[in-house]
Amino acid sequence: MKTVGEILKSARLKQGLKRIELAKKTRINLKYLQALENNEYDNLPEAAFVKGFIRNYANAVGLDPNQALAVFRRDYDQNIKGQVVPRELVPPSTEKRAIWTPKTTTIVGILSLAILLATYFFYQYKLLAGAPELEVIKPEEQARVSADITVEGKTDPQATLTINNQEVLVNPDGSFSQSLILPQGTRTITIKATSRSGKVRTIQRTITVVP
Repeated sequence: MKTVGEILKSARLKQGLKRIELAKKTRINLKYLQALENNEYDNLPEAAFVKGFIRNYANAVGLDPNQALAVFRRDYDQNIKGQVVPRELVPPSTEKRAIWTPKTTTIVGILSLAILLATYFFYQYKLLAGAPELEVIKPEEQARVSADITVEGKTDPQATLTINNQEVLVNPDGSFSQSLILPQGTRTITIKATSRSGKVRTIQRTITVVP
C-alpha cells in the first residue's frame, strides 16, 4: 500500500508540477515538501503542522484532503511530544496507563473510609441535633373508626415514642403499631417521638369513634 507521501507525489507528477512550484502554490517550505513525499517525518515539525501540510498539498493537486489524512492516520500517529511516528511504535492506549495499581487501591480505600466516617458522623449529628422523623400511617385525619383502633407508623429506631402519653415499643426498623380503646365521640390522638438529645416531633390525629 502506498503511503500518503507517495500518493501526493504521484498526483504532483501527474500534473507536471515541480516541488518548487508546489511550494509557492501551497506556501509550504520546500524542504518540508520533500520530507513529506519521502516519508521523512523526523525532518518535519509536529503532527498538527504535518496534517495541515497534507491538507494543503492534497487540495493543490486535486485530491480529497480527508482521504489523504485518512491514509496518513492509517500509517502514522503522534507520540506524547506531538511528533509523528509510525503507528506500530505507539503503545496501545491500554498500555499507556495501568487500569488498577496499588496506589489506586490505597486511594480508593482511603476515600471509602472517609465516606463511611462522614456518613456515620452525619447520622449521629442528625440524631443529636434534630427532631426525629415521624410518620403516622393509621388512622388518617378525620377518620371514623370503631372503639378498638390501631395506630401505625414509623419513626427513628433510636427515638422514644409515646401515644397519648403512653410509651410504645419501636421496632428495629423504626416501625410501630399500638392498639387503643377510646370512648365514642370526637377524640384526639397525640403521637410524640423524642430523640436522645430531647428534640420532639409531634403529630396529632383527630378522629371520630363510632359504635
